[in-house]
Amino acid sequence: MPKALLHATKLRKAYEGRPILEGIDLVLEEKRFYALVGHSGSGKTTLLYLLALLERADEGEIFWRGEPVHNLSPRSAAAWRNTHIGFVFQFFHLIAELRVWENVALPAVLRGSSFRREKGRAIELLSQVGLQDRANELPTRLSGGEQQRVAIARALFLSPPLILADEPTGNLDSEQAVRIWKLFTDLTRQVGASVLVATHNLILAESADHILQLSHGRLYQNV
Repeated sequence: MPKALLHATKLRKAYEGRPILEGIDLVLEEKRFYALVGHSGSGKTTLLYLLALLERADEGEIFWRGEPVHNLSPRSAAAWRNTHIGFVFQFFHLIAELRVWENVALPAVLRGSSFRREKGRAIELLSQVGLQDRANELPTRLSGGEQQRVAIARALFLSPPLILADEPTGNLDSEQAVRIWKLFTDLTRQVGASVLVATHNLILAESADHILQLSHGRLYQNV
C-alpha cells in the first residue's frame, strides 16, 4: 500500500479578505502522479506555494511523512524545501547570469556544494532533457521550451521525493506543450518521484494517476 508522503488538513488562505482556499484536505502518496486542474484564479498556484512552504496558510496544517512542517521558520522551511521538493515554475525562474548547467546545479550549491563538483551531474541531466549542447549558454538564448526543460532538470537535480509543478506547459504552444509534458512525466516516473502538477489542460491531465479539481476554494478528488 502506498505511504503518505505529504498531507495537509484544513488549509485556508485569503488575500485582502477574499477567500482563495477553503478547508483543503489533501494526501499525496509516494510514487504517484497527481494533476491539479481548475480555472484561472481557482487557487492552484496558491495551493502549490502553501505545500512548498513558499507561503504560509492562514489556517491548517501540513505534514511531511507524518511530521509537522507548517510552523517551520523561513530558514528551516527553505532548507526543508531544497532537500525534499523540486519546484517547476510556470515562468521558469532561471538565473539569467548563470549558464544553463549552473542553473541546473544550483540546488546542490545552495545546500553547500560547489558548481565545480556538480558540473558532471548537471551535464548528465541536461543530456536527459536533450540540452547537453546548450550547457554553456545563458538561459536568455534558449527558447521557452528549452528553458522549461532546464527548469525540469533543475527540479530533479537532488532527486527529491516530491515534484511540484505550476503550469509547466502554460507558456508553450500546443506542440511544445505535448513534448514537455511527455518529457516531464517520463522523467519523474523514471526517478520514482511523487508529482503534483497544476495544469489547465484536461487532455494532458488525463495521463495522471489521479485528477484533483479546485473549484470555489474547495478540492475535489478523482474527477
